[in-house]
Amino acid sequence: MSSIHLTKTVQSVQPRYVGRFSCTGSACEDTCCSGWTVVIDKKTFNAYRQTKQPLLMERMATQVKRIRSLSSDVKYARIEMQAETRDCPFLEERLCSVQRELGEDKLSDTCATYPRKSRVLGGQHQQALTLSCPEAARLALLAPDAMDFVEVSGKVRVESVIQIRSKQGLSPEMMESVSLFCLKLMKVSSLSLWQKLAALGVFIELLTASLKRGGHAGVPALLKDFDTMVSTGGIADALSAMLPDYAVQATAFSGLWQIKTSRKNSAVQRSVQAMVAKGLGADPVTNLVTQQQLIDNYRSGVQRLPEALKQAPYLLENFLLNEMFSEGFPFAEASPYEHFLKLVTQFGLLRFMLAVQCNDDAKLPDAEQMARTVQVFSRKYQHDADFAKRVNGALKNSGWDALEKVYRFLRT
Repeated sequence: MSSIHLTKTVQSVQPRYVGRFSCTGSACEDTCCSGWTVVIDKKTFNAYRQTKQPLLMERMATQVKRIRSLSSDVKYARIEMQAETRDCPFLEERLCSVQRELGEDKLSDTCATYPRKSRVLGGQHQQALTLSCPEAARLALLAPDAMDFVEVSGKVRVESVIQIRSKQGLSPEMMESVSLFCLKLMKVSSLSLWQKLAALGVFIELLTASLKRGGHAGVPALLKDFDTMVSTGGIADALSAMLPDYAVQATAFSGLWQIKTSRKNSAVQRSVQAMVAKGLGADPVTNLVTQQQLIDNYRSGVQRLPEALKQAPYLLENFLLNEMFSEGFPFAEASPYEHFLKLVTQFGLLRFMLAVQCNDDAKLPDAEQMARTVQVFSRKYQHDADFAKRVNGALKNSGWDALEKVYRFLRT
């Protein structure tokens, strides 16, 4: 079979950890070849139908199904996972038989690119990894230089590269400038992490308001003025009076954590979720916990979290930086402010899951366990579009999407 997917070599800006990544294959503790809905592009589907490999022919015919409703060339078919295990039917001894028998080129775009996310913004190729991959999570979260940005040469599958177009009336070049400014803001050493997020919220609110009234020409001046405000300490002074609200944080994020997702959990995912439940003080039989227990246990855990994070001091900041860079923050949602709300919600829910695991006086989670929690969080919640919609709806319906209320989610 001839090559069906065009690749090319490009210069790409990426976090340093991306160049260190290599799939661990059968050694992966939470394989990407199980538990997903895997879509197949049209080119790959047609190639599968033409294969003469005896090992694959029957499974290609019975386990790869056309998507009849709202299909496209990108989402043309899907792989039917095994009913009991939710494993891909092409797994053989935890390795992909399609890649082994037909070559990497015959993998679908979904399988060939995961966990890589590639895009072009303002003429610049950019690449990051999604942290739902265990090895990507370890590399991104635990190394001090993981989120240093470098330019490297590498191959990309052309049809999998997302082309970022003009949004909110801004040119791609100006969008790139705004994205870089947001990343720079999250690296300001004079601010704590919650202060960086709060400052980011102020900037995003100003940016959103400016774009709504057609003030696109004023964005460069906004970037300059806000940079001055941060460097002179004005932002830190304005945030100094904020107090933590553990009751609000515990109630809001425990509610989000308990939202059921549609996917079958792996052993690794069940283990992390069980640790979170234990940290909350949930009854082992009924899984129930009183409101006051919930608040007290969260407060205890979140106050001990900084001690645990000494083992992985870059973990939360690197998580935020990776999410912002990989999604082209703040332009992946309907407005910059909605993208900010999504980021804050993800941060708060992840911090909640980490914090309650610190509620055990005998033992704090180690760096590996915290990285595993990020990976499970990413896989369980970030890849579930229905979950994201329910979270956004819950915030809006409860009035928690206003910036002054969002601040109460941040400080600890």
